[in-house]
Amino acid sequence: MRLPPPEVLASWPHPNLIDPETRGKVLPIVELTMLSIALICLILRIYGRIRYTGRTGLDDWLMVGGALCDTALTVTVVIAFQRFGWDMHVWDLTPYNIIAGRKISFATQAAFVPSSCLTRLSILVGFLRIAPKNSTFRKCTYGMIVFVIVFTISFFIILFTQCIPTSSYWNLMYYERDCLDEGQTLMAQGVLAAVTDFGIWMLPLPSLFHTKLPWKKKTGLITLFGFGFVAVAAACLRTYWIHYVVEETYDVTWYGFHLWMWTAVEIHLGIICGCAPWLKSFFNFWRRGKMKPVTDFTGPGTHNTYRTTPTARMSGGSSLMESTLVKADEVERIPNEGAKVKEMEWVRDRYHYPPEYVDIENGSNGSSDISAFELTPQSLPPDTPGLAM
Repeated sequence: MRLPPPEVLASWPHPNLIDPETRGKVLPIVELTMLSIALICLILRIYGRIRYTGRTGLDDWLMVGGALCDTALTVTVVIAFQRFGWDMHVWDLTPYNIIAGRKISFATQAAFVPSSCLTRLSILVGFLRIAPKNSTFRKCTYGMIVFVIVFTISFFIILFTQCIPTSSYWNLMYYERDCLDEGQTLMAQGVLAAVTDFGIWMLPLPSLFHTKLPWKKKTGLITLFGFGFVAVAAACLRTYWIHYVVEETYDVTWYGFHLWMWTAVEIHLGIICGCAPWLKSFFNFWRRGKMKPVTDFTGPGTHNTYRTTPTARMSGGSSLMESTLVKADEVERIPNEGAKVKEMEWVRDRYHYPPEYVDIENGSNGSSDISAFELTPQSLPPDTPGLAM
């Protein structure tokens, strides 16, 4: 927060401590509504994973961590608007509210950085489920994971070292105050965050365009992943308002309303978009009324392997795509395909069960097409649920 020069202070009206102009309840309502939607999406995702696979993955727990930090961020912002004048003009604030507001600003940044990091890492780890081994997609995903971690650690260090001592961040009149230019660090963080989000949501699109799927399903998947670009747009708008608040105005609380609005949209949409692909199968089977857990085909304590036959191609080989899979320790693909499909967990589509994931390993030719193969009735036990066609 910049201290205004004397001529700007002289132009401000007298403080209104009785009935000051406010922004109203819009931002707390938006914050709490979007947080509720994000948490519902996360709960459905976790419920579906536990219900149908009996386990959760690293990406699930990363998203849980991101949601916890997001909740802390939302609570601090709502408190700041309700109690410390973030919905008012800066000249109507008391010195106590200015100091308390700066403390909360520090806390919100400390919550925002890990929340956005964990959400991005969850999405990237999820991409590893569908990225073929040794593919450019997989290598770029690992590279982006490293970048996100380094990016987050760097700005977390800057946050706690930008002012010496740290308390001078909120004690604006401290005579030995030594701080970095807050505007430059926030702008750098905003720009890099927007570019990173754009890069993350671009990663799967080339693979989806080249996936051997019917055009209708391919378009649906691209649209599903493309929804993440709404969060990218929110990140760009947040970056614009960072610039405006720290460089163009001294009435930071009044115009900071827009900054916190787009911060809320960005972080909540990140969680919603990160959960959306995993909710697709959940809602498909919920609509069909087939919400029943899979049991072993041959009774407790057994874990059989069923092999595919090269009669027809499936429409996808991962939990992000429509597919027909059976439970097996290892199902070999047809000869000359140069790949194995491991840990195929669930019967899907006409066998009425959602999948967990498929890890497709490249063969010697280094190519893979994120696809598996449909099973014939002869390759399944006669008591397989939903076998009748």
